[in-house]
Amino acid sequence: KDLAPHLGVQQRAYFDFALDGARHMDAMMLGLLDYSRIGRQGEPTRWVESRGMVEQALQFLQPGIRETGAQVQCLGDWPMVLVSPLQTLRLVQNLLSNALKFRDAQRTPDIRLTSHTEPGAWRLCVADNGIGFAPSQTGRLFQVFSRLQPRTAFEGTGIGLALCRKIAEHQGGRIWAESLGEGKGSLFGFELPQRLPGAEGDATRS
Repeated sequence: KDLAPHLGVQQRAYFDFALDGARHMDAMMLGLLDYSRIGRQGEPTRWVESRGMVEQALQFLQPGIRETGAQVQCLGDWPMVLVSPLQTLRLVQNLLSNALKFRDAQRTPDIRLTSHTEPGAWRLCVADNGIGFAPSQTGRLFQVFSRLQPRTAFEGTGIGLALCRKIAEHQGGRIWAESLGEGKGSLFGFELPQRLPGAEGDATRS
């Protein structure tokens, strides 16, 4: 700040590079700290309303939804689910945030959340009409610091999807991604194991 009046264009650029690098490194360290905490925080599972949890995630993301004019639909059946509430909320919010972030600049975001239950499992899929990705790159999506898009185009640390994977797997579930190719949208889904309410060891009684 003291030197600002005396800096030339090139010197200002050097300072901007240094400050941007420091901010990015700070965000990466915070992301790694978040990643390392999953599974060590000891959050118990309990029965929650799946639709209510999604509505809460959408409420957090309202500024981005309004800014982009995104259309969001909630489809399927929305049961009570046995999950780690805060971690699962984080998982849903991250997937929705990605659908808003990696949008096609020429299209209004169209996001569809589909909930489905089957014996022993609850599945939630988030589909969008965004930039998509090459199917051959699917394996890289959930790796730490692995980015398919340059940071100059989309800001981020490359940890978000790795965090989603860890949250799903810590609860005994799985996560996956699908796309027909670049520019053709994408689908991210996760599946978490379930048991009947009132079964032996029900976490709501803990």
